[in-house]
Amino acid sequence: MKLRLTLGIILISILIGCSPTTESVSEHPVSSINQDQQSPEKKMYPQDDAIAAFNRNKHYSDYEVTDYVVVKDDALPMLKAVISFYDHIENNSCNLAFIYGDTIQRIGFAVNETDGVKTYEIADNSRLTYVGDGAVTTSIREIDTNEIIDYKITFSYDKSTSTTNFEVVAEKPTK
Repeated sequence: MKLRLTLGIILISILIGCSPTTESVSEHPVSSINQDQQSPEKKMYPQDDAIAAFNRNKHYSDYEVTDYVVVKDDALPMLKAVISFYDHIENNSCNLAFIYGDTIQRIGFAVNETDGVKTYEIADNSRLTYVGDGAVTTSIREIDTNEIIDYKITFSYDKSTSTTNFEVVAEKPTK
């Protein structure tokens, strides 16, 4: 009886060990650390990725991208892009979205209404420009007077307190 039990166990072990299975060896994906080590030059965040990240967020379905700039800044390496957009719900074109890591930080500026009528909008010839250290420039137009006002909007993030800050400065008016 012991001999049959022993032979049965050996036979089962042999059959299991010789089963016609395909063994696959999984490769570990290259981590972002390894990718950075492989190429010393920092890779740019693709423009299509910036727009896709913006459009994926459920809160931005009623917004229309009007301009954007991809950011490559060693001072703020997690800042990937800045997007200017029109808010169809609020009827406001003076909005920016800063794509920082996996989050989108939104700011509306120069939003003044008189009796429900907007008084400012992004100027027709305005170009969103990244000037460094988290700052972008753009121009708005006062609708009644056609006065052009240049704005500098600076984004910063305090890691120790997990706080996002914006500084909005109206620069000298241009004609």
